[in-house]
Amino acid sequence: MINPLEMLKNLQDFQAQADSMKAKLAQIRCSGYAMGNMIEVVATGDLKVESIRIDPSLVKEGQEAMLEVLVASAVNNAFELVRERISDELRQAGGQFGLSI
Repeated sequence: MINPLEMLKNLQDFQAQADSMKAKLAQIRCSGYAMGNMIEVVATGDLKVESIRIDPSLVKEGQEAMLEVLVASAVNNAFELVRERISDELRQAGGQFGLSI
């Protein structure tokens, strides 16, 4: 017979673990680069851009389009690294529950 109180406890445990995983993922920081590290974008595990650093030598009048492409490339690189880290974290968490993710 299924005990509703036990199910509720399991649900609360699962919710606590999910909240813990969400907090852990938000702590992830990955840097994406473009133009030989002259542009750096730091993205977080909750898929937000935390910072952008552009080497001053790249900031030249008339070069805005190139700079925009390079920044977009660095952002995409950072987000790809974040997605990889999130996948790794979820695989590890799934392994703790006997799940293959």
